[in-house]
Amino acid sequence: MYEVIEIGMASYSRLYDYHIRDVYGADFSLKGFDRPWLMEAHAWQRGEKVLDVGAAYSSVPIDLQAKHGLEVWVADDYGLKSNEPFWTRNRSPQEHIAAHPEVKFVLERLGIPESTLPENYFDVVYSLSALEHVPGPLTPAVWAHMDRLLKPGGEMIHAIDLPFPNNSGLGGLLKVLAFDACSPVLPASLRHRYQLVSARTYLKLAFGPIRVRSYPTAGLSPLRMAFEPDILTENPVHGLNRILKDGNKDFRYTRIGSLLVHIRKAA
Repeated sequence: MYEVIEIGMASYSRLYDYHIRDVYGADFSLKGFDRPWLMEAHAWQRGEKVLDVGAAYSSVPIDLQAKHGLEVWVADDYGLKSNEPFWTRNRSPQEHIAAHPEVKFVLERLGIPESTLPENYFDVVYSLSALEHVPGPLTPAVWAHMDRLLKPGGEMIHAIDLPFPNNSGLGGLLKVLAFDACSPVLPASLRHRYQLVSARTYLKLAFGPIRVRSYPTAGLSPLRMAFEPDILTENPVHGLNRILKDGNKDFRYTRIGSLLVHIRKAA
């Protein structure tokens, strides 16, 4: 069973506060919100065992280890098994790993039965802008795997990128509202395919294999995400970088928000 510490959306007001207080990593982008949010979400203690899921080339696990004296692991296969060219563009996974011996890198993805990651081991399992890349059919397995890795009393802290429900205009918003309302009775194949259509739809899928105490969902409605001015959107410059990086030609889908999930496992 999990207790909910926070579930919500990243906001401008909190980002401005991070900047004013000069919290680590704050800048005007989603990751510039997620980094300080992660740093302040947990009372980090020296020697804690921490797993970063899908860190890629992020400096966060390296900085966490240096700042707090943590035992930091990274689970990411860096495309080495799948030979995906995305991972080797202008970077070398091997060189990155070799440059940071203070972090333990495990070259695998979560949700696989042959995982070598130790179960009931980690005090914190976290991710920043990673879980949205997990294919829908694998999302429940990944969350179940994270649950097995986490110690009793441990915490999961995740920031998940979500497209805004009105990216396609009013017609798109109406479709999202209908899907969000009907998702409990829709076929699993549809829910997997459109897992990121709304925050509530994603959480229903993610929380399915783990027990989470009831949590408020009104603040996660597609209407609120579409019309609440305080909900943070990705900086246009970072949005352009996504377009160039991913080869996305549909500019409507560059408006992204960050779903914040912070839950604690029962001791």
